[in-house]
Amino acid sequence: MRIEVHDVGHGGCTVITGSGGHRLMLDCGLNLDQPWFPSVTYSGQRIDTLMLMNLDEDHCEDLSYLWRACALGAVVSNPTVDARALRAMKAECGMRDGVSAAADILQLFGNGLVGDWSHGLGGVQWQAFWNRYGADFDDTNNLSLAVFVRFGRFTILFGGDLERAGWRRLLSIPTFRAWLTTVNVYVASHHGRENGCCEEMFSLCRPQLTIFSDGRKQHGTQETNGWYATRTTGIPDHSKPAGLLGQPLRKVMTTRCDGTITIDVDHNGHYLVTPSKRVFPPQPAALGQIFGAPASSTLVALGASVFASR
Repeated sequence: MRIEVHDVGHGGCTVITGSGGHRLMLDCGLNLDQPWFPSVTYSGQRIDTLMLMNLDEDHCEDLSYLWRACALGAVVSNPTVDARALRAMKAECGMRDGVSAAADILQLFGNGLVGDWSHGLGGVQWQAFWNRYGADFDDTNNLSLAVFVRFGRFTILFGGDLERAGWRRLLSIPTFRAWLTTVNVYVASHHGRENGCCEEMFSLCRPQLTIFSDGRKQHGTQETNGWYATRTTGIPDHSKPAGLLGQPLRKVMTTRCDGTITIDVDHNGHYLVTPSKRVFPPQPAALGQIFGAPASSTLVALGASVFASR
């Protein structure tokens, strides 16, 4: 499985490709600075399932173009949010192109899980959880999907824009709590902002790596690195020399500093993290010594090497 957390600034777009070529896209944000658009990169290709994690503009900005440029097998969103509910939540601040496209799709095709969707995409398993519109919350952030993606022994959690109250509500679900215990990598909710930090989550979840999908400093997205670092175990950072205590660890990565972050996962849960910015080659001999593996091996059981510097 390959996971690409694309650099779309303060937004979201992750593409997960299974060994058979099946694709799962989580959100369709874009980057005007580079520029980069999912509708251009994946034009003419099939996206088996598109998940709209949060029905805010930064998560669906390219939706109207992606809808025309790609073959979409299914669209998944919070099933308790229909077009009427979305328009009601956006009545005060208005809707831009991406959210307007989402509202039109919900109006035409219905809400929730639409199309030829499956929980398994060529061996890539996913499980989504959500709060209920009206019964639990009436804001788009706390109605975000929380999505676990699993391949073999590896699990990654995507938090959408969930805030603390939304996490606490999901923690009342036993199945959700069980999934939390399996997480290796966590893509932090709300781009790493403080209101997405939930202490109770980390009594069950101890990721090896936390990722922020964020851009230039805004909305306090760079002020929680330390908070997440103390709740993340870390992966070896081979861009730096080993010290007396061994290889330095990298605990938090951001698309702001690291660009698009690619994670390659094998069937045994081994994974390798590669950022697109400031990539440094590893030293194979050192890898073999550190991990007790052959010198040519760069993968670690239920762990990863990262070749980057902050």
